[in-house]
Amino acid sequence: MSKSYSRFSAWRAQHAAAFRSSLLRLFKRPFSSLLSLCVMAIALSLPLALAWSLLQMDKMAETVQASRAINVFLQPEVGVEEAEAIGAGLNGDAGVAKLRLKTPEQGLAEFRQSSELAKAVSLLGNNPLPAVLVIEPADADAMPLVKRLQALPKVEFVQYDGVWQKRLGAWMAFGQRLLLLLGTLFALGAVLAVANNVRLDIAARELEIRVQQQLGAGDAYIRRPFLYSGALLGLMAGVLALLLLMLSARIIQPSILELIGSYGGDFRFSPVPIAFPLAVLALAVLLGVAGAWFAAGHHLRQTRPVDL
Repeated sequence: MSKSYSRFSAWRAQHAAAFRSSLLRLFKRPFSSLLSLCVMAIALSLPLALAWSLLQMDKMAETVQASRAINVFLQPEVGVEEAEAIGAGLNGDAGVAKLRLKTPEQGLAEFRQSSELAKAVSLLGNNPLPAVLVIEPADADAMPLVKRLQALPKVEFVQYDGVWQKRLGAWMAFGQRLLLLLGTLFALGAVLAVANNVRLDIAARELEIRVQQQLGAGDAYIRRPFLYSGALLGLMAGVLALLLLMLSARIIQPSILELIGSYGGDFRFSPVPIAFPLAVLALAVLLGVAGAWFAAGHHLRQTRPVDL
């Protein structure tokens, strides 16, 4: 029991010493460390900004896709009774899941509540709005139903946003692939930034490393301080990248909300999931360790065995 505890104490002391040494060396080379930190933070913040944008677009896509209604505008001379008869005939269509009639009076009331032109419409005297059949399609592909509705004799116009939904879905798929590509490229850039920083540290400690190798130190012992350096750089870069993302979002949100509000929209930004910052920090640390492992491993392969 005491022997295993002694081994654990020695292992813990070695890691604590490696951590302190790595932290001190980062502060001893402030310029190169800060440069690597900024490069890595920018490399992380750009994919994060794209991921945040896709998160908001996904919310907008859910709003659009939730409204699959087909609006069938009847000709102006069609009265309410005739519109009800047309709706009753469409209830037997297999592609119609739900149907309701919006009378001209109901349409005018909604228009007055949602439009700034309500006073101008009131000056016309009579109601210029037609009767509208609001149809919920039963099938995912509603285009055959749309074509049948367009062929009806008393139909003036059929409004269906299915085409826009498909286009939005295509843009979302493109954005996801672009995020994957850019994320991979910028992650590689972050790894190389850490590797370059560790390489400079290795060059400054080359003689010390050779002495350790001659004294029998293993690769794991020599590599350990550099791995901690990479992990610390990754952690600090992840924190800085999250701060940059929060600052950018705070700056841009008011302008976007004002723009959407000018079109009568009530869109609100989705909150970032709690696991998102933790995942970013974990990924940043992993990239930092990978960069340090690559640089240290390359040096160790080149210098073993060594002769003083």
